[in-house]
Amino acid sequence: MNQPNDIFAIERTAQMTINKIPEFPRFSEIHCDFYTEIHDVLLKEQPEISEHSLGFIYGYRRSLKLSICKLNNNLILKGFYDGHNLIVSPIGREKIPQTVALCAKYIKENLKTGRIGAIPKAAAMELKSHGFNPLPDRDDFDYIYSVKELINLTGDKFHAKKNLVNGFIKRYSFEFKPLDSVLIPECLQLHQKWCDLKACTQDPSSNAEDLMVVELLNNFSHWKLFGGAILIDGKVQAFTILEELNCTTAVGHVEKANTEYRGIYQAINQFAAKKLLSKYEFVNREQDVGEPGLRKAKLSYNPVGFAEKYYIEIL
Repeated sequence: MNQPNDIFAIERTAQMTINKIPEFPRFSEIHCDFYTEIHDVLLKEQPEISEHSLGFIYGYRRSLKLSICKLNNNLILKGFYDGHNLIVSPIGREKIPQTVALCAKYIKENLKTGRIGAIPKAAAMELKSHGFNPLPDRDDFDYIYSVKELINLTGDKFHAKKNLVNGFIKRYSFEFKPLDSVLIPECLQLHQKWCDLKACTQDPSSNAEDLMVVELLNNFSHWKLFGGAILIDGKVQAFTILEELNCTTAVGHVEKANTEYRGIYQAINQFAAKKLLSKYEFVNREQDVGEPGLRKAKLSYNPVGFAEKYYIEIL
């Protein structure tokens, strides 16, 4: 696992002089000074996709080499993913066709090739009407679940999940606590075990996830994140990190558990829905990135829909 550190403290120590997001086409690294600007744009947009969130922007800023600028009052993220240059769909709702056209021109003139990705369906349809050719990216679709269904687990479609949760409750002496600074060190220890199992440093995808989890945990109190943990015999054995995406939907960024305890993943899912998400109608549990096992697991929770995403290839 990458060494834990408080990114905010490091950046304060370095006395960063950049405190405003620059205007396109000048990109900047994503500094913690930008937090308020980013948050305000997200609040105004009320996004539907997981990439338009503080957890994604700050969590993946290192692994995806993300940089940021402003264009037409939107935020533009530039990075590198899966072997190609990437510009994430504009964060905001202002002049989207004109903004995307300028991003496409930027890629051609400065990067030669690349992709404008994570385009929400509504924006993709608008772009299509302006002559663009956005293509669906099924591997990047976010899974949307009913919070009420995840709490109640009623009916045949949730029978197996409910049995696992009930078995966990009967089998173990546990408590569920909201995530706070006191529990963070133990969450980092549990995440280290996950990294050891996944050989994080040897696998680019696991390493990117490692960087994201460590960054969110170490800066949990600085950002508008919330979460919970399951403690068994006083020790953290599962935790989750979430964020409000819009007024009806939360997004789940992280869910880790010690699988030595049968049913613990199903338990953390149900406990979080009941204790942390009852004010929301839906929870976005992000994409499966085309991984068969992850797709099977996400489908097994019976999503009520998807936040569809599209991409435009720039050749």
